Amino acid sequence: MSYNRIVKPRMYMDRLSFDLATGQRTISNYTIIQDNGSSAVTYESGQLEDVFDMRPTNYVTIEKENQAFYFKFDTGQTADTMAEKNFLAILGHNFTEADAAFQLQYDDSVNMDSGTVATNACTRIINAAVSSENADYVTPTSNGWSLITWANNNTDNRYYRLIITKDGALTTNFDADVQIGAIMMGEFIDLPHSPDLNVGFDIDYDGSKTISSTGGSTFAASSHLGSPAWAATNPWVLTGEAGAEVYKLARHYGRRSYAMNLSFVSDSDLFLSNMHSASAAMVDGSDLYSQLFHKSLGSHLPFLLTIDGSIVDSEGDYGLYRLSDGGLKAKQVSVNTWNTSLNLVEHW
Repeated sequence: MSYNRIVKPRMYMDRLSFDLATGQRTISNYTIIQDNGSSAVTYESGQLEDVFDMRPTNYVTIEKENQAFYFKFDTGQTADTMAEKNFLAILGHNFTEADAAFQLQYDDSVNMDSGTVATNACTRIINAAVSSENADYVTPTSNGWSLITWANNNTDNRYYRLIITKDGALTTNFDADVQIGAIMMGEFIDLPHSPDLNVGFDIDYDGSKTISSTGGSTFAASSHLGSPAWAATNPWVLTGEAGAEVYKLARHYGRRSYAMNLSFVSDSDLFLSNMHSASAAMVDGSDLYSQLFHKSLGSHLPFLLTIDGSIVDSEGDYGLYRLSDGGLKAKQVSVNTWNTSLNLVEHW
């Protein structure tokens, strides 16, 4: 546990929602079907769009009798640098309760004729144990959420297939209906260096307002107290089925925010070499402009943040955040060096 010790933040930028928001893809390019390809899955509640709205509290419930099923993502990109991904996050799931495991493949062939299994050689960041039944699968040991990363796949990456099955049993019902709050997939970017020491941190209970009566009494009216609960856990909590009720008592309230200043940032870490360059540089760059501000569309899209990218397995350091001030503001302070800032507010 890092005690909110901010070292060098890392942002995980979701390409799936970015492509939907900019019109490069439509929901018809993301499909879900039973593993044998025979028919669509049956929902107990929710619909496919709910998985990509970046709101883990708005989850889908898929009937356990579907047995194995998969999500298929068509990026539409035939240039290898345009479809790169290096992380997958599944938020708000109940995979332990359902005894579910998952595998991720990618290929230029829609049928995955020679697909690469990303989950075989992935880095298992959060709640992502190796399946005892099949090393190509990830088995979460808790309900809540899971995160894996892998080396950037520079070839054969137009199509992705996320298979979800009962652990070790492709033709067996899950133990419970499968619940999924959100799926994120894309590339992460680290800040070029740690922010200045005067980082601001606030927890704002912005859903509550006080009202004074004519007699001077004070009343509180609340539209919300904080993030709603996820399908099987509190937000960002990892727990087994038996402990779910206990963890509800420890639910966190309020909305978190950070104000970070970055001083003496190299121009090559902040900007593209050509600010009107070809699209491949906008997707596959390493600068904050193209990889953070562009991919979040300012304050339009949230992203997964950890305040210390070097301690990647501490689930308490993560959350969904937006850029609260909506844009990039920078000031040149010396030759080839700039100061900038990040104001982040928690999203749900």
